[in-house]
Amino acid sequence: MPSQSTNDGLLRTLGVVGAAAFVVTNMVGSGIFTLPALVRVNTGGAMASMAVWVAAGVLGVCGALCYAELATRMPDAGGEYRYLERAFGPLWGFLSGWTSYVVGFSAAVAASALGFTAYLDPLLPAWNAQAPLMEGVNVTQGSVFAALVVLGLTVVHSVGVHSSGRFQSGLALVVVCAVWLLVLVGFGSGNGSWSGLAAHTTARSSWWAALLPVSYAYAGWNAAAYMGGEVRDPTRNLPRAIIGGCGFVMLLYLAVNALFFYAIPEAKWEPTIAVGYVAAERLFGHGGSITISAIIALAMFGSVSAMTAVGPRIYYAMARDGLAPRPMARLSRNGRVPVTSIVAQGMLASLLALTGAFEALLIYIGSSLLLFNALTIATLFVFRRGDRAPAPFMTPLFPLPAFIFLGITLAAWASGLLATPGPTLAALATLSGGALIYAAGNSLGWFEQDGNTHPSTRRADH
Repeated sequence: MPSQSTNDGLLRTLGVVGAAAFVVTNMVGSGIFTLPALVRVNTGGAMASMAVWVAAGVLGVCGALCYAELATRMPDAGGEYRYLERAFGPLWGFLSGWTSYVVGFSAAVAASALGFTAYLDPLLPAWNAQAPLMEGVNVTQGSVFAALVVLGLTVVHSVGVHSSGRFQSGLALVVVCAVWLLVLVGFGSGNGSWSGLAAHTTARSSWWAALLPVSYAYAGWNAAAYMGGEVRDPTRNLPRAIIGGCGFVMLLYLAVNALFFYAIPEAKWEPTIAVGYVAAERLFGHGGSITISAIIALAMFGSVSAMTAVGPRIYYAMARDGLAPRPMARLSRNGRVPVTSIVAQGMLASLLALTGAFEALLIYIGSSLLLFNALTIATLFVFRRGDRAPAPFMTPLFPLPAFIFLGITLAAWASGLLATPGPTLAALATLSGGALIYAAGNSLGWFEQDGNTHPSTRRADH
């Protein structure tokens, strides 16, 4: 099908499969293979843990329904930045883009790249990812490798959206097939016990607090909305990609969790990161655990790839509106992709990967993303009030999905402040820092807003 051009200068070359592929590979990453043990220990039982994953999945589906309407009302690049900027003004659009750049994508890309390296480590016996790069330097070989992975994918996605979409679609197919194969073969091995799904011990933390890191595992259900300016027939394809991708991944996550509970006895549950490796070793032995590590590493690689492509569309939209440096709006001549934005994110993500941090990022990322997801869904009330004409896709049972999302988010945030105040408050500190940068930028003339640069400068309720 021939490409279509948009007012943003981007090319509409992605179909529903390509857009959904970005959703699936954005979601299926480090979270599902690193968090289940932490959630299981903190909630005290398999059923309680599964309930957290179901709640986070319902949260994602409700959010996806609302985002699908927003995406068809504004089918151009930018995602949350575009919706918040139009609904509440440029400050909130800037804060969304700032948080996405620092936390939502750069930090998440770095964390997933480090997770990818950790699972790749057992596949290369002659290599020790934890070994220092050189004596006296507090940088490991694994963190350097993770940074190089980020830079390599930055180059791949700088070529063009058509080749990027084909690459992501192929990667999504391999990842999904591999994970489902893991589930089917794992249950078919007969080396686990179904009693693990009913086992229960004393919970170590709040059920609601466990929802914050799990929301990180579901982060990515809105990926297609960021690339709205590059999707063919967006009013038809965007809702299908967002809702279909989210629902599919929710079922996949529940199946993977059930497999882990089936594989690992009650007495063996510890808050370990590499729970997939532990489960695989019990089901298939050492050789099987190596194979499973390869599958998990591939899934994480897909997540890094998807986030490397998706995030820069936000900074591109901001630069067009004068809320980011103008070079961030430059498109490549042949591929018509925001190459400067892609490179800028790749550089920051690679630097964060060099720190070697992983666990501390998870709650911080989950808290930040959940906050802006909630703010974004609140914009739907603004747009419906300001424009009563029906959108190409209307959220079913509205406002019930929005209220469910906002209510669960509020409860999770309140619990997070009590149980893990550090990372949760760090998310608010990031927001405050962005507000200071915006104020400084306005006073020093860093931003070039003239009110006519782009249609997005008009408030939704005008």
